[in-house]
Amino acid sequence: MRTSRIITLAAAAVCLLGLSACTKNLSGLQIRFRASTSPKAPSTKTAYSGANFSSGGTVYERIDWVNGDHIVLAMKNNDVAMATQEYSVNTISVAGVNSKTDLEPYGAENGLTWGEGTHYFWAAYPASKVTVGNHRMSATIPSSQVIRFSNRANNVSIFRADMSDAFMVASQQSAPSESGINLDFYPAFTAFEFTVGANDNTTITSFEMETSTYETETATMVPLAGVATATFDPGNNMSFAFTGTGTTSNTISAVFHDDKDAPYNPIISTTASMNFKVFALPLDITGVRIIFHLSDGTTKALRLKQNGNWITFPAAAKIQISGLLVPGAVWYINFDYPRKEQWIEHPDIEIGVE
Repeated sequence: MRTSRIITLAAAAVCLLGLSACTKNLSGLQIRFRASTSPKAPSTKTAYSGANFSSGGTVYERIDWVNGDHIVLAMKNNDVAMATQEYSVNTISVAGVNSKTDLEPYGAENGLTWGEGTHYFWAAYPASKVTVGNHRMSATIPSSQVIRFSNRANNVSIFRADMSDAFMVASQQSAPSESGINLDFYPAFTAFEFTVGANDNTTITSFEMETSTYETETATMVPLAGVATATFDPGNNMSFAFTGTGTTSNTISAVFHDDKDAPYNPIISTTASMNFKVFALPLDITGVRIIFHLSDGTTKALRLKQNGNWITFPAAAKIQISGLLVPGAVWYINFDYPRKEQWIEHPDIEIGVE
């Protein structure tokens, strides 16, 4: 990603603890749950830390737990068809790329308890927006999103997305164990991060991203918003299958608010840029067109292409698009991809300006 590479949010293999059955009878005892990050599978999407770390030749941004985070956990074993319980983040510790936490039952004294045989666990964040089914978790990636001002650094206004839209899932299986269960959460969304400035003072009123037909070209109309469903394989691999179900939209719209949550129209220029994120379904996304609505009633739009072909963005990843200007005649753009083999530097972009 050129000279200053930002984290990827690539999905990764599940990090198992290799727990084994305990010789003691643990039936009825409370299960200890922990959640932690690993370099390729950040545990939560509730706060981007801004701290970058290198692992295996790839740079990652640490994703931190936040006090008050709530997840929902479901469990199945020989004794119960399915039991669910909400848990809250308790004690947070940060070490390098990892953010770790203990989980404690919320609204219950003991929470889930051990039974007999193999136990299957599946979990999701945020608890308030998740629908639980048998080896299944669902949440909505909304088509209308609010982006709030956070802080300003190095002439860049940083806006934060609503992290309750950042659907996360985890899965694990184990025999009863005194060691407890460690959960690594996976992104069930795709994050697009934009850094944009302008040739002249320009006031942004809103932002859109769409996959659609443009002029005489037909782009694949991949849904961007809708219900994301994670289905967990109850077998040894504990694989995830993400699907967009129900009513979907091929458009995401976003408005900006200040730090008091009032509507706000940021001003960008050659010396003042803005950085913000929007969330989409965890699908491979192509045919993307981004649109900035300006205070003078005009719009500026760009088709995300390379060499005349639509760029396909990988599912469940964080995609950084930087070097973006909103001029009156032409666009300039650099892409930083979240997976090393897909990075494109100074691409030949076919532009469309409106």
